[in-house]
Amino acid sequence: MLDRQNYLKVKLFLKFSRDVHGRSSLQISNDFEHLKVLLLWAGSQPFSSAHAFHTSLSDFLFQKVVKGLDQAELQNILNTNERFFLWAKAMFTVEFQNIRLSWIMKISAISEGKEVII
Repeated sequence: MLDRQNYLKVKLFLKFSRDVHGRSSLQISNDFEHLKVLLLWAGSQPFSSAHAFHTSLSDFLFQKVVKGLDQAELQNILNTNERFFLWAKAMFTVEFQNIRLSWIMKISAISEGKEVII
């Protein structure tokens, strides 16, 4: 089961990306596909506690999703999710106060030895 507030935050982020950053419909669609991974990873847990999840997002990707993805697409997914958390921390400062910027900035880093081999 997915947390409804997480889903609403994703939709709000996509609206913000379109309205403020002028991202195209195709870019928004791609971003939503990338953020679906984040929704699946969080499940019923709120995004504001993501720093305490037992499995990192990149590990989750490698365990559950990586089949058929190339290195560039995997990096795009992680970059989109990093942008989402930066936005969420700025927009919901009290709710996301326990998530450190250093944790967010590590999202897009793929762990050494975890290259996608096609």
